[in-house]
Amino acid sequence: MEQGKYKLNDEAISEYLKSFFDKKNLWEKLRTEARTQVVTWRWATESMAFEMPFARELYGGSHPRWVADDRANPTSHIRHGLDAQDRIVIECGPGIQETVWLYEVDRRTGVQWYVHNDDVRIGSVTQYGYQDGQLVSNHLHMGYRGADTRMEYEDGRLLRSFSRHWQEEDEPWYSQYVFSYDAQGHLERIVLQYTDEQGQPTGQERLTYLRLPKGESLATVEARVKLLLLQAIETTLDNIPQDEKLYCLLLCYTHEDLGAAWPPFLVWGRESYRQSVVERGEDVSYYLWAPDEIRDVQGEDHEYWFDGQELREACLLHAQLMDMKQSNTSAMRVLKQLVPEVLRMAKHAGLPLTDDFVVAFADNTGEVDPLKAMKSGLDAEHWTLLKQRGYV
Repeated sequence: MEQGKYKLNDEAISEYLKSFFDKKNLWEKLRTEARTQVVTWRWATESMAFEMPFARELYGGSHPRWVADDRANPTSHIRHGLDAQDRIVIECGPGIQETVWLYEVDRRTGVQWYVHNDDVRIGSVTQYGYQDGQLVSNHLHMGYRGADTRMEYEDGRLLRSFSRHWQEEDEPWYSQYVFSYDAQGHLERIVLQYTDEQGQPTGQERLTYLRLPKGESLATVEARVKLLLLQAIETTLDNIPQDEKLYCLLLCYTHEDLGAAWPPFLVWGRESYRQSVVERGEDVSYYLWAPDEIRDVQGEDHEYWFDGQELREACLLHAQLMDMKQSNTSAMRVLKQLVPEVLRMAKHAGLPLTDDFVVAFADNTGEVDPLKAMKSGLDAEHWTLLKQRGYV
């Protein structure tokens, strides 16, 4: 794909989309016009107008579906207004969000507002471009940032989607998704690559999707992830420095974005760090068990990220399956089951441990309090000791 030939056109489109942000009084006009075109109202679980190839594989969630009126939930479902040509011209809700869709030859533009009483605020403008009925471009403008994406096909298969990401007062950056298929034409994998302006890979890439092998399920993948993690952790324990006693070993994940740290990474807390927190005397129970706080003080030499291909691919499949269910219950179950086994391995490895050493799992951002899970995983005597010493 020759990226340069799209540059001028993308800039013109960006200016067109930006113009919606400058028209404060446009909302009521477009909203009224859209509603006058509606001949049918239908409920759906998600937006039925959003259009990106392999959206579920890239972003997770379930496939959107239409819902009968008597089964609709206004607090979570979206109401769609369709015109006489069966095109979606307006989407309402849930909450205060509404989107109007405008149709022209070979393009469709969605203008999204947030409406609350008399306060109307534009959120974003999205435009899809088509060629011979096939989606070839997507442009997103949010007022101060956005992205322009072009799709490249061969024999009807999407090979890659190249994106220019921009934000006011910053230099743009570029990336592409590369799509691979098996002999039967089924999507096999998606790789995210960072590129230069011409779409040439810079060397940074990440596997973001793998097709689930035949016969596999969430249960089988979960079991494999647990086994591989135990093997990887056992090997890693032998390489942890033994120059100082450790008071904890944390299995770190990210609650809000599980895929960002799955497999979980390890952070171990040194006794010298714990004593510095106690001496300072501020929010002791927070700083002792917050991975990012420990990392900021101890540095990268006291954490470990797993990079084995088999484990990373198994965890990617695991994260995909959880995304599709929109639940990280399976990951929490793995972490909970790992704790006692890793504790046994840490003691067996001969690491220098304090008499109240703890293995626990913790959200590395500190947004989720780890103490509740920690307490449920410790025997009463151990928890009481930590509490008497002022650590929890």
